Amino acid sequence: MNSTKKIGNSIFRYSELKEEYFPLKILDKYLFGEFVKTFLGTLIMLTGILVISQVMDNLKVFLASKEASYHAYFFILYSIPKMAIAVIPPALMFSVCYIVGQFSVNKELVAMMAVGVSFYRIVSPLIFFGGVSWILVLLVSEFVVRPLNSFAQSEFSIIQKGVGTKSDLVYQLHIKGKEGFYYVYWYDEPTKSVKGGFNYIKVKSDGSAEYVISAQNAKYNANEKNWKLEKIEEIIFDENMNLKTYSKFAEKVYNFPESADYFAKPTRKIEEMDFLDLTEEIKIRKNKGIPYFDLEVERHSIFAMPLMCLIVVLIGSIAGAFTKKSAGVASLGITIGVVLLYYIFYSTGRSLGENGGLPPSIAVWSTSVLFLGISITLYKKFNL
Repeated sequence: MNSTKKIGNSIFRYSELKEEYFPLKILDKYLFGEFVKTFLGTLIMLTGILVISQVMDNLKVFLASKEASYHAYFFILYSIPKMAIAVIPPALMFSVCYIVGQFSVNKELVAMMAVGVSFYRIVSPLIFFGGVSWILVLLVSEFVVRPLNSFAQSEFSIIQKGVGTKSDLVYQLHIKGKEGFYYVYWYDEPTKSVKGGFNYIKVKSDGSAEYVISAQNAKYNANEKNWKLEKIEEIIFDENMNLKTYSKFAEKVYNFPESADYFAKPTRKIEEMDFLDLTEEIKIRKNKGIPYFDLEVERHSIFAMPLMCLIVVLIGSIAGAFTKKSAGVASLGITIGVVLLYYIFYSTGRSLGENGGLPPSIAVWSTSVLFLGISITLYKKFNL
């Protein structure tokens, strides 16, 4: 009986909502139409500013590169979605604050409320758009932006090679292997070799060292799956960790558990990896003994950062309602203040998470929860 009553109430509420919003009222069309025009204009303007900044920051590299100029064009083109996604929250914040503020300054907001339309009903299309933006930004970031980031990085690598930079070398890598620890100086990926220093400590099951190998250079033979070392010092310990033998060799072949690819730097940057890629990379880093907090933080941020779209709409609506003078100036100031404060808190938390100061989940979600709580508190506090 109770379940039947609940179903009946749900159907009734659905009918009420459908009647309230469909077909769209003149109020919704007017408010939402003005908002969309402002939002799209702001989005295009902010994205354009970032594009210009990107070009200016890399102009010397573009001009110095001997590669074809179309690589620079493709690099910028592939970077545009990332820039657009980055400026959606401030564009939303400014647009909502400006439109609601403009209605408040022109007394249109008061007139609507005077005839019995609540403030929440007036701004509900904007809040709905903020919620939809949250989901869209999440999906576009995951399935469009991150793959395009990979393409952009590939184009930029080609441009850098045209300049002659040694982008394929890894400097001073300390890494854990299956049976010990490696410390390599320069890893040259194209030749599968280590230059300037190759050191290996074989560790026994009890944690003590079995032997230490120090070589000037090392080259991996993919066919025979072994390493050829040059200018070697080999130290072997006995069971009591006393020196057993000390030898020097001009050249010697060793069979280490790891191949040359084990020392290669990640093929993609964190911003190029989607959720599944990040999860897989975390497993790899755990096996290698490499810190992976930055990957955990990035994995949480995939879901947390898009929530900012909804938060800025909620705060912008309240802020706009109390705008008394120039809506444009007030909206710009409020947007800069809120967005800047949000990014300061978010960046601080993210930095702490990446360095192990906070658990990744708390480091990433704390800012979103804080500002969402502020938004809800403001809506409950102000009797609009």
